[in-house]
Amino acid sequence: MTEETITALRNYDYMVRTYGLDDVELAWDSDTIVRGDGGYEIGLLTERGFTPATR
Repeated sequence: MTEETITALRNYDYMVRTYGLDDVELAWDSDTIVRGDGGYEIGLLTERGFTPATR
């Protein structure tokens, strides 16, 4: 598994465990991670430091 994939999975796992599956969604059609009333560009999942899990 690549480092980028591991980082993305750790970030996604952190978001789901912290905010719950009902509040985190991957919107593939818009390349967005939807959380609550806002969202993030899906590519941020691969960024170290996006969540505390990858700092």
